Amino acid sequence: MSSKELPNVSHIPALLAAELNMLWLAHEAVGLSGYMCLYTNAEQIPFRSKTPGFKFWFSKAETPQAVDLIMEHYNHSILPNSSLLLNPIIHEKTGEDSYKPLGSGFMWATALALGVHRLQEQSSERLAELGALASKFHRGDSDAAGLKIIAFSDKVAAVSEGGLTVEGCREIYDLADIRSDQYWYSYMLSGIGYLTNNGIFLHDDVSYLFPNGAIENDDACRAMITKSAISSKRVFDSAFCWESYDRIHSLFKKFGTNRERVPQNLKFFELVARDTDLFDATGPMRKGAEEMFEFIVPGLIPRGAVTLLGATGGTGKSSAAHHLCVLSSIDYEPGEEAPRWLGQRVAVEKTKGICIYFSGEDGPPIINARASIFDPDGRAQRLMFQRTDFGDGVTFAQHLKRLHKIPNVPLMVIDPARKYLTGDEDDSGVVSDFFEAIEEFAITKNCAVVVVHHLQKGANPKSTREVLDLLRGSQVFIDRPRVVIGMFREGPYAVAGLAKNNIPPTLGMMTEERVFARDPKKLQLVWLPGKEGVRDATLSEEELEQLANEAQLKAGQ
Repeated sequence: MSSKELPNVSHIPALLAAELNMLWLAHEAVGLSGYMCLYTNAEQIPFRSKTPGFKFWFSKAETPQAVDLIMEHYNHSILPNSSLLLNPIIHEKTGEDSYKPLGSGFMWATALALGVHRLQEQSSERLAELGALASKFHRGDSDAAGLKIIAFSDKVAAVSEGGLTVEGCREIYDLADIRSDQYWYSYMLSGIGYLTNNGIFLHDDVSYLFPNGAIENDDACRAMITKSAISSKRVFDSAFCWESYDRIHSLFKKFGTNRERVPQNLKFFELVARDTDLFDATGPMRKGAEEMFEFIVPGLIPRGAVTLLGATGGTGKSSAAHHLCVLSSIDYEPGEEAPRWLGQRVAVEKTKGICIYFSGEDGPPIINARASIFDPDGRAQRLMFQRTDFGDGVTFAQHLKRLHKIPNVPLMVIDPARKYLTGDEDDSGVVSDFFEAIEEFAITKNCAVVVVHHLQKGANPKSTREVLDLLRGSQVFIDRPRVVIGMFREGPYAVAGLAKNNIPPTLGMMTEERVFARDPKKLQLVWLPGKEGVRDATLSEEELEQLANEAQLKAGQ
């Protein structure tokens, strides 16, 4: 092959330099500095190399030389040799040719789907729940041939026995549950293909692991590393629970990573003869009674369930739904105050991932106009808009199946329901099918699904409770949601509160009706201060306890 025919690899050195710089910053975040090592194995299995047993130690300042060496061994991507692997452990130079391992600022693992095996999305879900970053390898025609995994550590990760990795690496590999034991401890650099016994594996770009642009700026990269850092205890607890639950994803999702509850949780599993179908039908929810629900908006919108927002015209329900999506799709800076929605703090720590807004009535001009008001700086980078056309003959339920591949969907808004039904909204069968699809998505993805729905024509509720009886269409709209938020106009104000709530009051569900003024410039509902902002409040816990005590005294007389 002549030089004119060589593949264009001019972009790769910049990718490699950015990745190595990011790794140096991760080490520095925990106070480490020293040397990393590029190397090849002494044998040609599982990686075929140009020079077996090669080593090159380099400091941060020597990164450009390291990149040049990687490209030399990569040979312009012409096989049959792989380039150099990286030993990411920081070493201290102790002599002319001797180095002492100190530790690492991150954990890593390489999990490759070998042979006919295919990557399962559940692997990415578990790693995302842990806080590890993972992105897919390519092999041939497969764009899901494994995962490149990095988990930043909140302190120096100690060198593991054998010196190949640091503590936590094996655990995140086990959590991925993709068997590739001859590769898992290797750090394969992004941007270059590695020839192995099982084909050529390539991870395109390390920036795919991170928020847009974070790796291109040192300050943004440092902030991202600090924000993403996790403790070794969290890693070990997750791996322990994963193994204890026999690597059954549904058990792990239900019970979480509280290792102290493992014996109790397994006891219940044994009572249903270790049958996962029976367990899923009857088992307790994950983590414990006081943590049965996670909330996108505490007191109003739980994850893993369907919430219906029913309102009269002119209350701003679509604007409120869109605003919630925007607030949930922003990556907030450490220490930045969490925003509020209907007076409640948005749990931004629970909104990581892609938020989806199905807009069935408002087209791009209205959506874009509202977005420019809600998010003038364009910070909502994780918001996906969907309309009503999903392709030739594809139904809404079928489209939801496609969306299951997204690893983390904290929030989905469907506005309004009638645009996504396959028939009449008065037909209980049609509405039941709609709720079956969105409930499956909510439960499977632990997603907060919010459905916007209209009231009957001419409805004029005087309380949020009346909203429930005035919902348009089938009784199913009343029966199936776990929570119904009612909104109506009262003169110049809007009133909002819970019309229905099937969540235990101990979890802090909102009990009063709140009065809001509508800001036409910002398209937001402003909660009125003090007593003016609350009406028809239910009894407090103290008042209920006092009544119970009084009743007990009367019964004893």
